[in-house]
Amino acid sequence: MASLTFLPDGTLGNVEEEEDDKAFYNGNPVPFVSGSQLRQYAATVYAEAAGTGLLRQMGYSNIAEEMKRETFAIAYTMFTYAMTRGAAEKKAGRFYGLNQLLTDSNYTKGIVSAGHNEYFGSGGDQTRRSLATLAVIKLFMRDTADVADVISGLNGAMYWDGNDLFRLFTNHFRAKNGFELGSASHGQLYKNVPVISRQPVNQITSSAASNPNVIRAGRKYTYLSTFTAGGTIFFKLHPEATGQGIKW
Repeated sequence: MASLTFLPDGTLGNVEEEEDDKAFYNGNPVPFVSGSQLRQYAATVYAEAAGTGLLRQMGYSNIAEEMKRETFAIAYTMFTYAMTRGAAEKKAGRFYGLNQLLTDSNYTKGIVSAGHNEYFGSGGDQTRRSLATLAVIKLFMRDTADVADVISGLNGAMYWDGNDLFRLFTNHFRAKNGFELGSASHGQLYKNVPVISRQPVNQITSSAASNPNVIRAGRKYTYLSTFTAGGTIFFKLHPEATGQGIKW
């Protein structure tokens, strides 16, 4: 175990070995999360968020500000999912909490990615690393005044996708289970990026379910997009899904 002290810019300033597994920021303990959990959480956010190079290619004028919005949106979406699933699992006599979230490869696929491991090293994208860390600190310290518009924009989102949705589109898991765009602009997120992996990604549209199980259930859409930030589009459950009793 070790006590971790993070500096105001989100970098790891000090590690006290043989101390309690705690995290401190600006001299204050970060509540509700251990130091090791905080880093695991931040590493997942780091792995899932767009890097500086892609954000520049997408045409953002203030890359650091957009990255702050995206990293916090991912961190907050993860928390919303954990709280929502946790409540549903509790009713069924099961438990789903922070430890389960941070090791759930079915949900946070970034935990098995090279980007996740990169977070713990000295290379990679330092701006993204710092902002991913700050996003988790802000979440648990409830210091969210400067990202209130992100929270309201997410509007209960529990899922996200990046350029893989635009690259794969109808072959993507989200499309096969049906998604509706809450705004046409969400489908134009990559309009300034002509190709990704030699596939056109200028625009996607709402995609009705092709999964036979979803169709048999009488559902056209499972997800509804609510928000975009950086290179990520965020989704909540569609009313068609919640109306059928789907919780998460």
